[in-house]
Amino acid sequence: MAVKGKQKGKAKEEEVLEVEDESKKSSNKRIIIIAAVLLGIGVSAIAGYFFIGGDKETTTEVAGIENKKVQSIYFRLEKPFVVNIQSSGRQRHMQVDVTIKGKDQHAMDTLKKHEPVVKNDLNQLFGSQQIQVLQTQEGLLKMNEDATKTVQSFLQKEIGSPGIEQVLFTNFVMQ
Repeated sequence: MAVKGKQKGKAKEEEVLEVEDESKKSSNKRIIIIAAVLLGIGVSAIAGYFFIGGDKETTTEVAGIENKKVQSIYFRLEKPFVVNIQSSGRQRHMQVDVTIKGKDQHAMDTLKKHEPVVKNDLNQLFGSQQIQVLQTQEGLLKMNEDATKTVQSFLQKEIGSPGIEQVLFTNFVMQ
């Protein structure tokens, strides 16, 4: 019987050793997995920093002149344009609020000085539109492009450059 007790004791020791080995293996696996996850997060953060470019602003210099971002200037024509448009023998109305976007202060000053002429030119453009065309997105975009070209043409005559980027319709109503 003493022999059986020793064998049982050895079996218990082997079981304890196996359990300890398994727990060591699983804790080693956990450590490896945690390290891999942390490494992946670190690599992702570093890659993201480099791809996005960090917090530094990049500027280029050409012949000693620093390239600075010029802020847009907006010139709002105070009163909205209200024009009559003929549509199948019926009188229709269109109201347009206009703001002009540019980056040249001299051009904006010129527009302010000659605002009545600019308003007249835009009023003629808006009054010549057809309601069926303006009811489409393409027609509205075309009128916007035409308004931009009208103002640029005026500035070209006055100051020798187009001077503005775009005419913006900040409010547009047709009835």
